[in-house]
Amino acid sequence: MHFIGRTLLASAVALTAFSVSATPDNAAIESKMSALGLSPTSISPSPVTGMNEVVTERGIIYVSDNGEYFIAGHLYQNTDAQPVNLTEQKLAKLNKDKLQGMEDEMIVYPAKDEKYVVTVFTDTSCGYCRKLHSEIPAYNEAGITVRYLAFPRGGERSRNFDEMSAIWGAKDPAKAMNEAKNGTLNTEGVTPRGDLVMKHFHLGQAMGVTGTPALVLEDGTMLPGYQPAAMLRKMLDSKAKS
Repeated sequence: MHFIGRTLLASAVALTAFSVSATPDNAAIESKMSALGLSPTSISPSPVTGMNEVVTERGIIYVSDNGEYFIAGHLYQNTDAQPVNLTEQKLAKLNKDKLQGMEDEMIVYPAKDEKYVVTVFTDTSCGYCRKLHSEIPAYNEAGITVRYLAFPRGGERSRNFDEMSAIWGAKDPAKAMNEAKNGTLNTEGVTPRGDLVMKHFHLGQAMGVTGTPALVLEDGTMLPGYQPAAMLRKMLDSKAKS
């Protein structure tokens, strides 16, 4: 689904003027979302009167009580200090919950003196993913453990789908990942795990991944794109103090 971009609170207020009803019509909301190819997993009141926070497999949508109007974007609360991204806060919590129990399916490069753990949705055909991978020693040296989940950007249609399936099916997935990233992977005799790769791909979509690498912090916050080790460590230290 194409997201319209970041949405200001004023836009939500303007739309609700046309759509406030006595109570939310969940059936109508579900029907309208279904027509868009989305399946709501929860519907709850949003901070904006007449609008509801609808969690779907493609993120959060804000929908009017009667389902006729929706906003696909981020909702901010205007505070005296600085605007607070309420959507990002909610998505972080949802993302953290989604990663629970996934540890055994991840390819992990542990830091000896671990301070932080970052989960990365990766694609072996992605240039910045290869750059990140080449700097794994630097991340580990900075106390950052890197955990991989698969995200072939074209899903099953990706040209490297078989390669990624072989990595997750290898006896030593970390070694296979190293070989794939430098173009020397031999898939002979490997039982591919395309099921796991697609599971991770759909998980990434549900968490809002649109490109790779996508980094997910321990609190569920997502950082799109490559982050140098030193910069990431500095950001994580700053976040830990806040």
